[in-house]
Amino acid sequence: MALAGGALLATPGAQARAPQSPASTSTAAAPLQCPAPTLPSPADYQAEAQRQHPDQGVLWELRKGEHTAYLLGTIHLGKLPWIYPGPRTAQALRAAPAIALELNPLDPQTLQTLMQAMARDSDAQQLVMRNNPQLRTRMDAMAQTLCVERSSWQGMATIPKILALAVADVSRDGYSMAFGIDLNLALETAQEQLDAMGLGGKDSLANLATPDDITKVLDDIRSGKSREITSDLVRHWQSGDLAALETLMRTCNCMDDLGMKTAMLDDRNRRMAERISPLVAQHPKLFIAVGLLHMVGDNNLLQLLQKEGFTVRQLTGKGADSAQ
Repeated sequence: MALAGGALLATPGAQARAPQSPASTSTAAAPLQCPAPTLPSPADYQAEAQRQHPDQGVLWELRKGEHTAYLLGTIHLGKLPWIYPGPRTAQALRAAPAIALELNPLDPQTLQTLMQAMARDSDAQQLVMRNNPQLRTRMDAMAQTLCVERSSWQGMATIPKILALAVADVSRDGYSMAFGIDLNLALETAQEQLDAMGLGGKDSLANLATPDDITKVLDDIRSGKSREITSDLVRHWQSGDLAALETLMRTCNCMDDLGMKTAMLDDRNRRMAERISPLVAQHPKLFIAVGLLHMVGDNNLLQLLQKEGFTVRQLTGKGADSAQ
């Protein structure tokens, strides 16, 4: 289950209390002791803000006619130091009159749409779960083992529950949705009283998860594959290595889960590309933040923006244009 697309941007209960556990997650394991969740103190934030941070992800310059914008490839979970931009990214942010996000997590309409999708299974999904009660039993056991917050878990539909398990699993390696780049950009935008716009439209998470889909995701969590893929993804995001990221996504067989590639990448890429062009014309030097997975593979966002008439120049990461 890949964690750099938009599906995990607002999954309730996903940030579990990281359990002290073995490397693999067995549904037969006894319930673990779940420590109280901890967040950095204000002093931790202040100390981190005083440090110098490198540019992470990949930053591109977009040009169309006389208009310029900047596009940052992000990741939707992270660690405290990652929310502080490096010098080139900070420069683009300072010049921006507004920010456009893949999904704006602070927009009430966006939140309402996501919450509705996460609260109820489609009729087809309900039928899948009724016919496969062993999957519900297995998911409930894994939620307990991974310390997913029980009150949130009870109110979630099937696919958000699967996403919550995936996030709770990788939280054992110190990753937190609270430090996702997009979320913190939205919070900073609100603090600076800048306009923040969503690019993805009123997306829904309501794809159908077949029994095979669900079993594969749960098996990947139990075997440790999910954490391994996330670790590789994070490493490639930090170094801005698009070639390595593309190879990973081509070989990991992780974006076929739940039909995610079409719904969360291809369809959203098309909508975002169509929306970016008029926004750049309205807001010169617009800063755009989109999950880095949208920049690799067939029909990626960069290709679609070029078809919309943009010249795209990479400013950070491996292969960046040295003439800056």
